[in-house]
Amino acid sequence: MSKKTKKSYVDLEQELAEHLREDRQIQRQLALLTAIVRTFRETLPCKTEEEVGRICLQIAEELTGSAISFIGELNQEGKFNTTTLSQAGWQACGIPRGKAEQLLKNMPNRGINRIGLMEHRSWIINDPDSHPEKVEKPAGHPQLTSFLGVPMVYAGGVTGMVALANKDGGYDEADRQDIEALTTVFAETLNRRRAEKKIQQLNVELQSQIEQVEAVNRELEAFSYSVSHDLRAPLRHVTGFVELLNKRDQSALDDKSRHYLEVISQAAVKMGTLIDDLLAFSRMGRAEMLTTRINMGALVQGIVDELNGQAAGRDIVWEIGSLPVVEGDAAMLRLVLVNLIGNALKFTRKEPRPVIAVGAETSPPGEIAFFVRDNGAGFDMRYVEKLFGLFQRLHDPEQFEGTGVGLANVQRIIRRHGGKVWAEGKVGGGATFWFSLPQRKVESWS
Repeated sequence: MSKKTKKSYVDLEQELAEHLREDRQIQRQLALLTAIVRTFRETLPCKTEEEVGRICLQIAEELTGSAISFIGELNQEGKFNTTTLSQAGWQACGIPRGKAEQLLKNMPNRGINRIGLMEHRSWIINDPDSHPEKVEKPAGHPQLTSFLGVPMVYAGGVTGMVALANKDGGYDEADRQDIEALTTVFAETLNRRRAEKKIQQLNVELQSQIEQVEAVNRELEAFSYSVSHDLRAPLRHVTGFVELLNKRDQSALDDKSRHYLEVISQAAVKMGTLIDDLLAFSRMGRAEMLTTRINMGALVQGIVDELNGQAAGRDIVWEIGSLPVVEGDAAMLRLVLVNLIGNALKFTRKEPRPVIAVGAETSPPGEIAFFVRDNGAGFDMRYVEKLFGLFQRLHDPEQFEGTGVGLANVQRIIRRHGGKVWAEGKVGGGATFWFSLPQRKVESWS
């Protein structure tokens, strides 16, 4: 055989070997891709994390030719919990499963099983018995002839590991690369299942809360019925008999007795107003919202004209700024403005030159904030959190009348519109009440 012919055979053998290597690499890549696809497909119908983990381990064992495998995670104390053992792993245990499950929890983070967790890297040990990090195995632990561990990383931190053992001939770099890729998929799959479980739990809790709210609403409706019927009847009797007494000859009554009748009459009227306000507050939480486009400028002007007519003889300075057209329930937002502007009129009653301003600002971002500002009695900011509470009043009722329901109603309405309320004030220095609506509801300014 000539040298040329011999050389051509050598070249051919080298070329064939290269093709075989490329073919094996392609086959390995196809096997890995198949394993990834199987993981997503076969874990999809799983109901528990254990089912997900068991399928992941079975796929990893088949891909690498491993005899046993497990998934472990670090707990809050930094110790190691074996969360899933493959079916082959359970069969290799030399003790009952119940006892093994106890031993697999809260294990010290040491030994060849944990090397990579401490160093945050994958590791291969094909001589476990002679390795310097070897520790004594608990009773029933399978004999190890080779080991491959890959840390599981989630949200930037190491949360646990996937471990394979007892591959004939030991593990190599290709096994490491394959399981690193597969472990990323395992971590994503397991955390997806956990997220789904969390969502299911939250849905159950939400449904429970909805049922509780519905029960409270039913109780509130029953309470409203009771207020409307059971409390109004005796109140009508009180006011009715007071009116009858007032129509009779009062010459037999002294001044103190007539004063008593007047106090009873005023208290009955006040209680009637309180019942009306309480019923309005109750209905406001359940009433269906009818969303329309509302010209806030026109709405405010109409309210000012109406309330200004009730304040005859007062020299009130009105400062009405440019207000937008918004989307909302017109009746509800009107009630908000009636309450706020009405309060401004009430608390400036003692001012010689009352100034009331109404305006709007596109701040904070994403919202539009409306305000009603006055130069009246103001309030102590230490008690600002009480302002919007039901029946909370910061002023002496002898000075400024009210039931303590109006601002609570304002807050309930604005929250139903997706906004919030707040206030600023100073004793003797006036007050500013704000409410916001989401920016998306704003159409135009006028």
